[in-house]
Amino acid sequence: MLSREQLTDDQWRAVRNTPHHVALAVSALGGSIFDEMLERSAAMAGIVDALNSRHPLLRGIAASTDIMDAQDQVRTWYHGLEEAERNIDSLRAKALLSLQDAILALNTCGETDDVRHYGDFVIALATRVARAAREGDLFGVGGELVSTHERSFIELLEVTIDSAGR
Repeated sequence: MLSREQLTDDQWRAVRNTPHHVALAVSALGGSIFDEMLERSAAMAGIVDALNSRHPLLRGIAASTDIMDAQDQVRTWYHGLEEAERNIDSLRAKALLSLQDAILALNTCGETDDVRHYGDFVIALATRVARAAREGDLFGVGGELVSTHERSFIELLEVTIDSAGR
């Protein structure tokens, strides 16, 4: 099984930062500020839960210093964008690009199982974030558990992972 030590710093950044980019993109796809808060909380819980993974790469992503470094780098990237570029399309594009870079790194240095474990983790995280808050509800009544936009983005993530070798 692949571990952090077998990756270059750039490869590790792609692998480590991708779950954060994906969670941010999913949570920005709709809902209220309260929904975004619930979804981002679910994202952090999902990333921290990777500490319980049997895969060393996923456990590395969940290390507290790596979580903080990833958040700092994602925040720096976001605040480095022009105001007009700070939108859902930019968040989605960055998440997909980061995922492609991470999968490329895993394909280069690891094995099929490494890509599968990582891909499953990213999809599970995106799904967990999407299910954290109902979209289109009124005080918790009605709405849908996973919005159409969230569902289509998760499907796009799956296609990206599958086309790269999951």
